[in-house]
Amino acid sequence: MAAAVGTVQPLTFACQQVTCDGELWLPAARADGKKPPVIVMAHGFGGLRDWGLGPFAERFVKAGFAVVRFDYRGFGKSGGKPRRVVDGKEHVKDWLSALDAVAQRSDIDPQRIGVWGTSYSGGQVLVVGAERPQQVKAVSAQVPFVSGLSSGLQYPIKYQPLATWYALRDLMRGDDEEPVYVPTIAPNAFSALICPECSEGYKKLVPPGQEDQNKVAARVFLSLPFWFPGDSAPRIQAPTLIVAAAKDGLIPVTKVREVAKSVPNGEYVELPDADHFSPYTGPAFEQVVARQTAFFVKHLKP
Repeated sequence: MAAAVGTVQPLTFACQQVTCDGELWLPAARADGKKPPVIVMAHGFGGLRDWGLGPFAERFVKAGFAVVRFDYRGFGKSGGKPRRVVDGKEHVKDWLSALDAVAQRSDIDPQRIGVWGTSYSGGQVLVVGAERPQQVKAVSAQVPFVSGLSSGLQYPIKYQPLATWYALRDLMRGDDEEPVYVPTIAPNAFSALICPECSEGYKKLVPPGQEDQNKVAARVFLSLPFWFPGDSAPRIQAPTLIVAAAKDGLIPVTKVREVAKSVPNGEYVELPDADHFSPYTGPAFEQVVARQTAFFVKHLKP
């Protein structure tokens, strides 16, 4: 059932003794008074909720869904120190806190909750879906990070000693000290994310005025290779849609295919001419968002 965007309102909730910041998008009220299902969204590696997620949220709301977008602890306006620490296991805790907050609201249907993640958060929603089988009724993972080992092997060997050096320096910092930061992306230079499409693709997601957020705590180099969210896929009970990009230069598509096959109730879409950042704009966005919307409509029934 199509619906216009009704309201967008601030949303905050408790996350591990601090406050996470987000927003709630509500569709226009229905004549029958039925409460809408909700899709919870958060960004990937070092991203904030207003970096390219708005067009997806708008389509979902127009289809009759409520949408919650939030930022992890240490990112955006969310509380917590140290800042800009990318840690999948800690981000999952924030997802679970977001689900707890959503379940307590009276303006959405807590029995119809879906989760949507992309890239690094695409792996997180696989874990969330496995950990909350009674609560999460649909999982959408877009170009998901599924294996720290397979992604780590993509990282250029020439930069690995430098990455380790920065990471060890960062680990020596206290929680109240500013981390040792490294660039998230840097054209043809050392950075956290390195792939043919990374620099231009990532920059297109960052709104004007937020260029100073192009940094992450260097300790990520020591945690990321040892996180395997794809291992949670066989335990997901909810219907799960995985969208992959055949020309993904950051996440090996062969590993994503393998994980997709392990999902008990899964759907898999592979975009033949897309890279890691293609799904956010242009024809690839239109194809992906249409498939994701249809998936959520089928399983959450707005």
